[in-house]
Amino acid sequence: MTLMTYLGETYGEKTADLYDTLYEDFAPPPGQLELLASLSGAGPVVEVGAGTGRIAVPLAEKGISVIAVDASPEMTAQLEQKSRNLPIVPITADAADYVAPEPVPLLFAVFNTFFLLAQEDIQRAFLRNAVRTLRPDGVMVLETFAPRPGQRLPDGPHPGVFPVDKDLVLKRQFDDAVLLFSAERHAARGEFHYREVLIRDGQPSRVLPGKMRYWEPEDIDALAKDAGLTLKERRADWDGGPYRPGVSAKHVSLYTPALSR
Repeated sequence: MTLMTYLGETYGEKTADLYDTLYEDFAPPPGQLELLASLSGAGPVVEVGAGTGRIAVPLAEKGISVIAVDASPEMTAQLEQKSRNLPIVPITADAADYVAPEPVPLLFAVFNTFFLLAQEDIQRAFLRNAVRTLRPDGVMVLETFAPRPGQRLPDGPHPGVFPVDKDLVLKRQFDDAVLLFSAERHAARGEFHYREVLIRDGQPSRVLPGKMRYWEPEDIDALAKDAGLTLKERRADWDGGPYRPGVSAKHVSLYTPALSR
């Protein structure tokens, strides 16, 4: 198996101009916006991996100030176009380095963003800086899939697959195009490499690469503990369903600075 060449900003660089088209029908579930809004206090809040604003924009439309952080200048530029009349501050920064200028009540990274940081040292740095960014009574919210080899990923109406080894699935059909999802898992490294391949009639194919460093939820808890965070609550979904180890397809986990408990 070959490892793809991948940097943190690669996904945004390759995908920014297509992201809203590919995910146009992946609206945030009401429970997601309700939970994040309930934890926002007087704001502002920080979203890491904000992309083109799929979550930041509807939160800001509720009057919540959002510091929207993404490693990709291309993604940030897309968000800037959408946020001119909204309380959103788009920032291009590496998640391993970013610390908010003032402590905030909420920091969140959803839709597998934590896994997309792609290297353990970067994930650990992100968690350490989350502690520095949060108020003592603040909350960090992470949403990731739970690794279930051979199953479709639990995100959105057009999911990819988390393969046992390698797999290729049809992810989405358009009137003039198809979106394929090619994936390979490197279990010994805890890595998941994938490519979304857009084939459109009369146009060159587009290959959109991604790479994740994935963990079981309990392993994320251990990383968080090392950084000074404690698990407060774990849900199976944004509606608050109970998480069942080994069964639930994903988790929404809330962490607090350890000293706040």
